[in-house]
Amino acid sequence: MDQGRYIRQTTLTEFGVKGQEELSKASVVIIGCGGLGSIVGPYLAGAGVGKIKLVDGDKPQLSNLHRQVFYTTNNYNESKAILLKRHLEKLNPETDVSAFDFHISKNNISELIHRNDIVVECSDNIQCKYLVNDYCHLYHIPLVYGSIYKFEGHVSFFRNRSFEDVHLRDAFPEIQEDIPTCSEVGVVNTIAGIIGLLQANEVIKYLAGLGNPLVSELLIYNVLDNEQVKLKLKKNWRNDISNVYEKTNYEPQTCHPDFELDIGFLRKNFEKFQIVSILEDEEHVDIFDDTIHQPYSTIKTDDWVNFTKPVVFYCTAGIRSGHLVSNLRNKNASGKFYSLKNGINTF
Repeated sequence: MDQGRYIRQTTLTEFGVKGQEELSKASVVIIGCGGLGSIVGPYLAGAGVGKIKLVDGDKPQLSNLHRQVFYTTNNYNESKAILLKRHLEKLNPETDVSAFDFHISKNNISELIHRNDIVVECSDNIQCKYLVNDYCHLYHIPLVYGSIYKFEGHVSFFRNRSFEDVHLRDAFPEIQEDIPTCSEVGVVNTIAGIIGLLQANEVIKYLAGLGNPLVSELLIYNVLDNEQVKLKLKKNWRNDISNVYEKTNYEPQTCHPDFELDIGFLRKNFEKFQIVSILEDEEHVDIFDDTIHQPYSTIKTDDWVNFTKPVVFYCTAGIRSGHLVSNLRNKNASGKFYSLKNGINTF
């Protein structure tokens, strides 16, 4: 270990050489290399964490770059995990960095995060957040949770030493399928940087034995007024985590595959359908002539449940439209309601 590299940290009496040695021995898994993970990774590597695993199956898109500032317009054909790995290796050759350019799932989570010191959840996927939370709680792996939404961000540290420790489900008991992602509702770029840094800070504090981690607390930060509050979390959720983990598939639940239409089919047959955009005003784009625009936040199922012409609803990723179609078909089983598969992301 090159002591000169870390001298500004080891000079701190609270940190010292001992704290640096603890970081150098640690193994950290970062789930998601987007707005949060691409901030967490460089700061942990710069601090001297010994091993870092990067997990992300996505490639950078133009709309990512305003908040994912370690990628460039030349990176569209490469994996985020691999690109970030290269950056971390240049930043600190002493850190052992490995990249896994696929999404975490129930099938591979054990091989990715078992026998690591701490996990940092940085994805923009609600199912992924619960998958990682439940696995870490079940197997007693410390977890730093982070999420961002529009102008606000959340951070917490789930210690997971025992089943009595607070975790994500004590704050939010069930997976809320209709919570939109950053790609659907937008996000200001600075909140990604702030929350990513706070997550990295929680990891460093834990590994080096510094300060007070956000145990049993949810930190909420809003960039519009720089307001920061801490909510105390209590042990409210007492279900059998093993049973919940076994029965949950952690995959996005939109609507039945028979009720989804892909863009190729719709292009050839669009005149047979009424096309309806349920994108909010600030995200709306017309994909066909005569598209009706009715934002998801204002749409009423009763206005459409008896519509006679077949209807195709679309949103950003097919999640909101999938839920709407499921609700409409529950009210009118014979109704011809469809969701555009994967939404406008297919373009």
